[in-house]
Amino acid sequence: MTDFYYFDNVFSTFQFGKHKSKPLFQILREDPSYIYWCVNNIEAFIISEETLEQIRGLFPSFIIPENFESHIGEPYVECEYYNEKRCEDNYYGRDKEDHTFERYNGSYAQDEMEYSDDDIDTIFDGDPLAYWNID
Repeated sequence: MTDFYYFDNVFSTFQFGKHKSKPLFQILREDPSYIYWCVNNIEAFIISEETLEQIRGLFPSFIIPENFESHIGEPYVECEYYNEKRCEDNYYGRDKEDHTFERYNGSYAQDEMEYSDDDIDTIFDGDPLAYWNID
């Protein structure tokens, strides 16, 4: 059984390696060379299309090389190889996150960029207008 290291947004955390438990956006900000290392050395390192768009918007200076293409999309997992509970609740080996969208409802960062209240509090220090200046 292959483990996938799947990032469905920039807030997904690393479940492996020296940056375990840190969110993708933090590594892009502090150690972007580690992302290149992952792409070159981990076949099952996968980011969603949405994550790629978030990276482009938040980190415009981050160069996305050609070999990134094979790491973009959805991991192919056949549920018959997993028990039903894992398939439903923990499909990619990580817990589903429940985000709230109440405090910053109506802001561009939340309505258009789809950042949750927790994301805005964590990344933008509670200022939804700071989304454009993250790098």
